Formats: sequence, C-alpha cells, structure tokens
Amino acid sequence: MAQRGDGEAANTHRIVVRYEDRAVRGFAEIDDLGSVEELLHSTQESPLESIRLRLQDSQTIEEVPTKDAKAVFFVKTFEGDLKHRALHFHGHAPVLEGLWVRVYFNDNEMIEGIVSNNSDFVLQNGFFLMPTDPNGNNKLVYVLKGGLKDFHVLGLRNPSKSLHKA
Repeated sequence: MAQRGDGEAANTHRIVVRYEDRAVRGFAEIDDLGSVEELLHSTQESPLESIRLRLQDSQTIEEVPTKDAKAVFFVKTFEGDLKHRALHFHGHAPVLEGLWVRVYFNDNEMIEGIVSNNSDFVLQNGFFLMPTDPNGNNKLVYVLKGGLKDFHVLGLRNPSKSLHKA
C-alpha cells in the first residue's frame, strides 16, 4: 500500500469533521466514500450522515456522525495554514459549472466555492461545495445547513461555449 509520508495511504481522504466545540480528524477510505469527483456528482439523498474514520490520534476506527457538525472538510493537510489569506478571484483556477456561493457559518467562518446548480443545496440537509481558492487547504467541503448563518449566491459559472462543441 503506497504511503504519502505521514502514514496516510494513497487511497484515503484526510477528513476533518468540525463541530461547534471540537473537531474530529481522521482518514476515510476512498473505496468507502468515493473520490472527490464521485462525491460531487453523487445523487444520494443524505450522502454523509456519518463517516467511518481511522482517527488521526488513536488510529482506532470509528463511525463519526455528522448530524450536529457544521461541515466535513476534505483537506490536504491536518495542520492547514493559519496565515493563508483566501483569494476570491482566481485567474488560473479551473472553471467548474455551478453556482458560485459564499457561506457563513454560525461561528462567522466564511468560505467560497462552487455548488451544483440543482436542488440539493435547497432541499437536502447538506451539500458539497468545491472551494474556489486553489491555494487553500480544503479540497472539498460537505456543508451541513444546520451550521449556516448565511448563504449568498455570487454568480453562475458555466463552462465556455467552446467546451460544448467538442
């Protein structure tokens, strides 16, 4: 099994489940959850009611509920970069189809990203958000609406017309 240098296997996601008062960090098998692309295109009604994680600190495997979490972060590193200043306009970021949104959590944390332009973010308990900052630590975020204070649609992102001609 290939390793990435910190003990994490190449076939796992680094996950941080953030609650109001704590965070749970661990590794989830890609085979269990799916790839980032598969999660973005998932049609399950409640795709992340809980996540099976191998906890970072104890290495024990635990089913972590997401019901009371504010979000589930699929991250590049567990440490993050506290000095990172989020960029809001990205000239070299890939253009993803969907709604460009800004969400504010109850603890005043803010994140921008692209959500699918379908009813999931309205009708479901949560929705996947692809962060627009290519230099940020988050690869994907599953936002639980119970942890949201505000939600703004900033624009509509469509692929260029030339992509449809192919």
